[in-house]
Amino acid sequence: MRFLLVNYNGFRERGVIQEIRKKGVCDIVGDSGECLYMAECTQYDGLILTNNIRGQSALELCPELRVRGVDAPIVYITPFPTSVEKILFLNSGADIYLPSYAPVEEFHAEFMVSLRRVLVAKIDTAVKFKGFCLNLHNRRLYFGEQVVHITKKEYELLEYFAFNIGRIMTSELLLEHVWDLGLETASNTLIVHIRNIRLKFSKYTPEQVIENKRGRGYILTA
Repeated sequence: MRFLLVNYNGFRERGVIQEIRKKGVCDIVGDSGECLYMAECTQYDGLILTNNIRGQSALELCPELRVRGVDAPIVYITPFPTSVEKILFLNSGADIYLPSYAPVEEFHAEFMVSLRRVLVAKIDTAVKFKGFCLNLHNRRLYFGEQVVHITKKEYELLEYFAFNIGRIMTSELLLEHVWDLGLETASNTLIVHIRNIRLKFSKYTPEQVIENKRGRGYILTA
């Protein structure tokens, strides 16, 4: 996954932030202006704000990001959580409010719920392509009325393709967004998963469902 971490003057908030940086690709800026620029020109899975930001405060930054059309989940992490502040942030456009000492498992669980809510809102609850139907609610793949048995990671890969149907996705982008360790994951892992998905598809249709655009990446077409 790819995150934008907005934090100036080092990592005062230890704990969950340090663990998040191990969960995927993490760009880091310290200024609110840099945050707005990066969020508009880069496709992030999530934005992580702290109380150490130059320029606008995190509380001011949340609504500004939403006004500019940034719909990725926004997480605010603070060393001094309060109920009053939590309400302010959630009302300003943030999706998750966490203390810096929270376990990373709590962040991951809340983040995945927010991410799926954002993505599902962009498209229909079912994505159809080449006779297949990916149901985003029950997380199953169908060919006609038949259930196509796929692994959890194969589903996550197909889901990301479905959210970007018709777009060429580079190997780097797929690794960043589907695998927790991002580019630290061996590229062969992606190749193997796509090959396995294609083998399963070939049992139902002779059509090429996931196409390989040489030198550019992969594309799922309707």
